[in-house]
Amino acid sequence: MANPANNKNDDSKMMLGFIVRRCAAELGHNPTPDEFATWANGKKGNQLCLFGKEISSSIAKVMFSQPGRMVTVSPEGLARIWKSNGR
Repeated sequence: MANPANNKNDDSKMMLGFIVRRCAAELGHNPTPDEFATWANGKKGNQLCLFGKEISSSIAKVMFSQPGRMVTVSPEGLARIWKSNGR
């Protein structure tokens, strides 16, 4: 899969549905748009924004309707997903 240190190609892209599932696994339930935005924005401690910039809950709501869409994830965000996935 993607190498978090390599963001110059499509390796830093992943499907929104996968990202929402990672959030749900950490929360223990399917996230609301507000919960997803807070999680993706890294509001827990010193974590960085998953997408490289903050998203709003209205953007999160749109993202929920497009689970197959490929999005760019920041290198720090990829590392965060891999760390939370136990890798």
